[in-house]
Amino acid sequence: MRTVVIGAGIAGLTAAIMLNEAGEDVTLITKGFGGLQLSQGTIDILDAPKPFDSVKALPSEHPYHTITADSVREGVAAFNKVVPLEGNVEETTVLPTALGALRRTSLFPPSFAAGTIEDGAQYLLVGFSGLKDFYPKLAAENLAAQGVSARAELLNLSAPGDTALAYSRSLAEPGAAEDLGARLGKLAKEGERVGIPAVVHESEWARIQGACSAPVFQIPLPPPSVPGLEMNERLRQECADRRIRLWLNGEALGMDVVAGDVTAIQVQVAGSVKHVKADTVVYAAGGLDSGAFVLDSYGKLSDTVFDLPLFPSTQYEDLVTGDYWGAPQPLFAAGLTVDSDMRPVGEDGNPVYGNLYAAGGVIGGSQRHEEKSGEGIALGSAAQAVAAILRRKA
Repeated sequence: MRTVVIGAGIAGLTAAIMLNEAGEDVTLITKGFGGLQLSQGTIDILDAPKPFDSVKALPSEHPYHTITADSVREGVAAFNKVVPLEGNVEETTVLPTALGALRRTSLFPPSFAAGTIEDGAQYLLVGFSGLKDFYPKLAAENLAAQGVSARAELLNLSAPGDTALAYSRSLAEPGAAEDLGARLGKLAKEGERVGIPAVVHESEWARIQGACSAPVFQIPLPPPSVPGLEMNERLRQECADRRIRLWLNGEALGMDVVAGDVTAIQVQVAGSVKHVKADTVVYAAGGLDSGAFVLDSYGKLSDTVFDLPLFPSTQYEDLVTGDYWGAPQPLFAAGLTVDSDMRPVGEDGNPVYGNLYAAGGVIGGSQRHEEKSGEGIALGSAAQAVAAILRRKA
């Protein structure tokens, strides 16, 4: 069975890999890769000590009332096969941010693990003299104000640039990671865990840790994110290794429909429109922030690919409020409503198309950034859509 996946974010890439593993013929169409490069490099299910226990308190329209906990577990497990992470989906771990705030997350790279905030632990935050976006003294003071034992040091370390990417390239040079690890070990006092800005891949972190006498952990920085870039590259390489067809710089414009089913996706590529045949389609193009939805000059919010009905179906004045510091903006929760098979539905509650499935940010009803639920929704909806597609085949 031929499945076309639209979108190459965490939901689209994971769905494509899961379908391929199940023996499906998969084509992935995308204008470009999604937002993983901008992410912290963690997997968030929900900002709560035990995420699944807190689902019942979410609004009735929230997708977690349709996406099952088992689907989230299955999606995370599939992702974890490609991108090995620590932590678990049942309860969250508290890690420090670059500003010294405390942030809950469910899964995280091994290089973050020693940064887990625990009673009695002592933390040394080390910044690099030429790097912007990380100020260890500020972060340490903010942690200390919250009862965490933390102090700061600034290490004289330069790179050909002041960004995380410049330091990532510099520390990948032979011997550079080991040299940094030895220097960090000399700064650390007995019992301290050493936090550095997240500027290296997992392999370089392992070399730093091997040369340092104290536990070393990375603290995520503002985008572009080295851990996020590594996640994206692992998923992309997995798709390449599996020979999943990838139409990069291909823009989905619409569809061909016969008897209520999508039979082909219309794709703008190389100056012409191609019709890519499909037995099933996974729509994982993201939402407002990715351009899948647009708000026009008349205040109408629309789906740019399939013109699917979006909810809430209200005008701009009702979607954006003037209270910036108040409740989350309704606009950010706008999106598709789906059935238990992840098929977009209309106002009558029936699927718009029998073989069109949604995953990730196109699904509405949640305040993903506020709730820290984005990756959980993406992976859970991808797994649930894949399961429905395989049932259809059977």
